[in-house]
Amino acid sequence: MLLDQIPSDRVHHGGRLALGPDGKLYATAGDASQPDLAQDLKSLAGKILRMNVDGSVPEDNPFPDSYVYSYGHRNPQGIGWAEDGTMYASEHGPNAHDEINVIEAGKNYGWPKIVGDQSLEGLEQPLFHSGSDTWAPSGLVVSEGKLYVATLRGNSVSEFDLETKTTNELVTGLGRIRDVWLEGSELYFVSNNTDGRGTPLEEDDKLYRVNLSALAE
Repeated sequence: MLLDQIPSDRVHHGGRLALGPDGKLYATAGDASQPDLAQDLKSLAGKILRMNVDGSVPEDNPFPDSYVYSYGHRNPQGIGWAEDGTMYASEHGPNAHDEINVIEAGKNYGWPKIVGDQSLEGLEQPLFHSGSDTWAPSGLVVSEGKLYVATLRGNSVSEFDLETKTTNELVTGLGRIRDVWLEGSELYFVSNNTDGRGTPLEEDDKLYRVNLSALAE
């Protein structure tokens, strides 16, 4: 066991694991339905955590002797890195206002103090947010200036263009999409209609593959 006793609840678990380009293991942790924990640096809830692969705390983490890498998160889901090492994360907001964030060490992402376009000194605003709509973004992957994000409530694989700051639904009609991966120009994604919140078809769930060039046609 690498790390135990991360607060949890019926919802808001986070739960994504990924190895970063620095060789460290990153984990997302939701606020366990206790929003104030996201601002409490003594709690692991509402955080993105960073550890060595043996479970120890990296010496260069932003807070001494702490797994906390960033905080002020409600329910962070997908995490991924661009070619230049920039880290991105998707996050479920309260009653819409879902987010895509650039993640930096030691930064406070505002929950529950701000959402959407709201601002307070010292708190980070999202790169993208859904406003009054709900994406329920899950897994994401970054490539060549674009984020490819699986959305659950949005029922899509969506493309976020980092240069133009625009959003486009690439894949729809397959229900809830849980995770996404990109290998070269081949986009892989998995549906999750049997998770208790979708409307499953007889043969759900499935792993799909499609070439990005086909989606551009």
